[in-house]
Amino acid sequence: MPEVWAVIVTVILLLVIWGIISSKLKERKRRKAREKSLPYVEDNIHPGVQYNVNLNDGRKFLAVELVGSSTIDDGQFSFAGWEGMLVLKQADGKRIFLKQSAVRYIEEL
Repeated sequence: MPEVWAVIVTVILLLVIWGIISSKLKERKRRKAREKSLPYVEDNIHPGVQYNVNLNDGRKFLAVELVGSSTIDDGQFSFAGWEGMLVLKQADGKRIFLKQSAVRYIEEL
């Protein structure tokens, strides 16, 4: 009887290992096919460059400079769920703090 359980456990382990290997191979094949049709771009937004920032609600901030993003340390006042805000600087030097999820897209000038 113990031999039967050993066979069952071995079969289950082999099926799990085969499933993991199979899914990794499929994902690798998909990624290679995607890279052939549309390659990945390593470019990103940079601080100090001017951008047009368009929000989800249709508002726009034109010709603003990306300063960076802020984090809320313990003990600082934070709005409900507003951690990790995007900080922009207007031409007159005033700063704009945006919730990152409010940004629809950013256009480089």
